[in-house]
Amino acid sequence: MIRKRAMILILAVLLLISGCEKALPELLPEQKAAADTLGIPAERLRELLAKPLYEFSETDVDIYLPYLQYTVPGLQERIKHLARKNLGQPYEIYLLGEHPAEIYDPQPLYILDKSDCVVFCEHMIAMALADDWQSFFAILQRIRYKDGQISYAARNHYGEYDWLSSNEWLVDNITADLAPEYQEFDTAHVNKTRFFGKRGVPYAMPEDSLVWNYVPIEVMPGILSQLRTGDIVNVVRGYKHNRWIGHFGFVMVDGDSVYFLHSTPPEVIQQPFLEVLDKLQASNMEKKKANLIAEEKNKEIKAFNESHEEQLPYEPLETLTLGYRFLRIKDDPLKHIMKPGQELRLQVVPVTPLALKTTRADSVLRMIK
Repeated sequence: MIRKRAMILILAVLLLISGCEKALPELLPEQKAAADTLGIPAERLRELLAKPLYEFSETDVDIYLPYLQYTVPGLQERIKHLARKNLGQPYEIYLLGEHPAEIYDPQPLYILDKSDCVVFCEHMIAMALADDWQSFFAILQRIRYKDGQISYAARNHYGEYDWLSSNEWLVDNITADLAPEYQEFDTAHVNKTRFFGKRGVPYAMPEDSLVWNYVPIEVMPGILSQLRTGDIVNVVRGYKHNRWIGHFGFVMVDGDSVYFLHSTPPEVIQQPFLEVLDKLQASNMEKKKANLIAEEKNKEIKAFNESHEEQLPYEPLETLTLGYRFLRIKDDPLKHIMKPGQELRLQVVPVTPLALKTTRADSVLRMIK
């Protein structure tokens, strides 16, 4: 009798659990027609439509991208679809490297289940341009590396210096068009040989500099109406005399509402852009007050250090959000890097001539040759 009651209880629990499972929505007629045309089993498509993008496998991506190309013809709308399908993706910084092509950075060449701000934007753009896994992976490497050459030396390490110059085939800098009378300028001074050396990477490159522009945060509310879905947001951070691009994200527009969609701790989120600006400007005011106090203390510390052998550490300054740069994706960017008859595949290509290897092993090989 006890065993019978236990079996009934177990059965009741199983029925309760199965009843709580969320049923997959039925396909709309146009979705069913697309599945039939592309040879995707209806049940498989239902699963993919219901699943967040960050839970996709490589095979899922390979199935879903041709469906997306077929049903969403606009590039910007595909970016919107993919970015919003990835809301909630866990955040983690410094995710990607060149492994196994190189071993200086052991991280892989792609990742699907988490992101940081740059990884998120690059993956969403590459998926929106691609029509299968192969083309996605090839486009992703073309975005991440100058001329698509997979090498630590060719990776775009600086948002203000090399990301835009390496991706002129992909985007236009529209910052000057948004607020020509208000744009501000800064100069990036880059020493990649020193940057590589600190990380044990055996490449040397000439020092370089670049003048770049941005819109000050104070005038941002007046230009939001000029932004479009899919525009890339570069967030400018820094201090009085040191500025850099410290964050990436996307613009999303629904009617008159403008949003900032980005990967930030702890996950990918979407926020009304005006709310973001209000919070940042309030935060800037508090940080400026703290910086004034730190700067006064640093004057005293400097005077002490100049007259004493013992050296005191300086007070750190709070980082401010100073403005934004905006990049707009070209209508058909792939035409700028592909010729008729080509397909998107990874190729063996020479290392950029500006990056010279400095290892002893490499020198020995050159001598033998």
